[in-house]
Amino acid sequence: MRSFRLLGFVAAVALAAAAGIGSAQAAEPAAGHVTPAAHTHHLAHGVVSLPAQQLQHFSHLLHSQRPASGHGVANQTSTNWAGYAANSGSFTSVSSSWVEPDVSCNSSGIVAFWIGLDGWGSSTVEQDGTGVDCSSGSPQQFAWWETYPANSIQEYGDPVSAGDSLTSTVTDTGGGQYQMVLTDNTQGWTENQTVGASGSDASAEVIAEAVTSGSSVTPLPDFSSVNFSGSTFNGSPMSGSGAQAIDMTDSSGNVIASTGPDDGNGDFTVTYSGG
Repeated sequence: MRSFRLLGFVAAVALAAAAGIGSAQAAEPAAGHVTPAAHTHHLAHGVVSLPAQQLQHFSHLLHSQRPASGHGVANQTSTNWAGYAANSGSFTSVSSSWVEPDVSCNSSGIVAFWIGLDGWGSSTVEQDGTGVDCSSGSPQQFAWWETYPANSIQEYGDPVSAGDSLTSTVTDTGGGQYQMVLTDNTQGWTENQTVGASGSDASAEVIAEAVTSGSSVTPLPDFSSVNFSGSTFNGSPMSGSGAQAIDMTDSSGNVIASTGPDDGNGDFTVTYSGG
């Protein structure tokens, strides 16, 4: 168990005790929110409730800015996202594949790679993916999901390693239910669950993220690059949905992760460039 998980759990228990809530209730999402549909490892390992380092969710676009016209710059910028997102219309499904990068812990931050619905211009999120925590000084990979605010970040107990091939799909199945499927094609496990959430389907994303702890974005670890492929919004290549490329910048406006062009089939690369 990584140290930040332990600290997050202890903090959650302490807060629950102060509110008169039992520790088991503090460690799990509210009853009735999650209905497992099909699992490979989920039942054996369960899920671990975060926040990690005060993380409650890490999925909203921060400080988005459109480029000034006439400068020849197509990408938007954000202080925590890099990748592609669309928020013009209604989005009921998103899918993509990626290869887990070999992260070098040149900082103590956390980087996440995920797909999802909502989070850009909405207060809800339905997302899952992988992450790498560098708070201990060495990369610690993990797989996770969340449907904020119904369920904060939940960690699957499945192994993830650099070089693994991941595939995920998140689908609004109607009636306030979302199917979330995350597969590690290399390790041979799949998580498939139906989750109750009050989503608005306002956006769809395929993202590499510098995770926020408390009120601050953590320093972005060096992930070199991450290759996303076959990305679709509403079952079609994301290029047809008005998806916009986003570069990640530091607080001074310097680009620290740049997003390459979409080839029309939903294949693109996000490249670390410092920070």
